[in-house]
Amino acid sequence: MKAFELKTSEPLDLTDIEISSDRLLLTTRLKHYTKDIFREFNDDIIQYMFPKPAEIIEETIEFINDSMIGMREGWNLALAITIDQSGEFLGCCGLHGRGRHRTPELGIWIKKSAHGHKYGQETIHSLATWAVENIDLDYIIYPVDRANIPSRKIAESLGGQVFAEKQVKTARGGYLDEVKYKLTMDGIQKARPA
Repeated sequence: MKAFELKTSEPLDLTDIEISSDRLLLTTRLKHYTKDIFREFNDDIIQYMFPKPAEIIEETIEFINDSMIGMREGWNLALAITIDQSGEFLGCCGLHGRGRHRTPELGIWIKKSAHGHKYGQETIHSLATWAVENIDLDYIIYPVDRANIPSRKIAESLGGQVFAEKQVKTARGGYLDEVKYKLTMDGIQKARPA
């Protein structure tokens, strides 16, 4: 698997990243949040997503271990989303470059009780900005289900343009009506908060 190409000559350890925003802290310390991830990644959350929830906590542990392997190999960045001041767990996000190191894919989920506070928008803005500043990219892909209006608004707030559409079979056997947004460096940089 080809690793991300970094913009700096100094090594960047993707297993030890923290990204701060106004309210949030994104951290690669996923193991600290194993029980939260297992509990909160549930049927309410996956409506517009490919994977299915873990049935046993060992499946969550496997997800975390696989994420850490990708980070050590330099083609994946997986982060827990937390409230900066309290440390409350909100969800997970990632920048996934498996086979697409110059056009990685963003992913996010926020626990049900934290919906409606624009945490998703703040997270994706922060992660996309970090990626543009640290990784040599052509653009970033942000796939969402056509019916997931809040996620579509996040992509559009970053200047995202739909460039592909397809039906995607989920791990649960259903289908997503997926639209893929292309996020460019210019769009991401223009969307930065003042």
